[in-house]
Amino acid sequence: MNTDIILDTIKNGLIDSIPNITKDQIVMGAHLKNDLGIDSLSSMFFLTFLEDNIQGFEVNADTIEAKHFNTLKSIFEYVLNEMKIPVSAI
Repeated sequence: MNTDIILDTIKNGLIDSIPNITKDQIVMGAHLKNDLGIDSLSSMFFLTFLEDNIQGFEVNADTIEAKHFNTLKSIFEYVLNEMKIPVSAI
């Protein structure tokens, strides 16, 4: 799976999980909580969406941290790291 498809899937997951946001609001520097309004419940829906829609990705309870939910970029980098895709590929 290429990084563009992964990024689009992450954006779609945010749209699916957070009420009242649009794809235009989801930019790499968008803060997931402050700008997009993600909360603990929508975070769980979001992570489940990612696991269901990104082949080969599973959330690792030992590696996921709150810092991964700072921005779109940070969650994207977390997914790539977990999938062993070099972050330099973005």
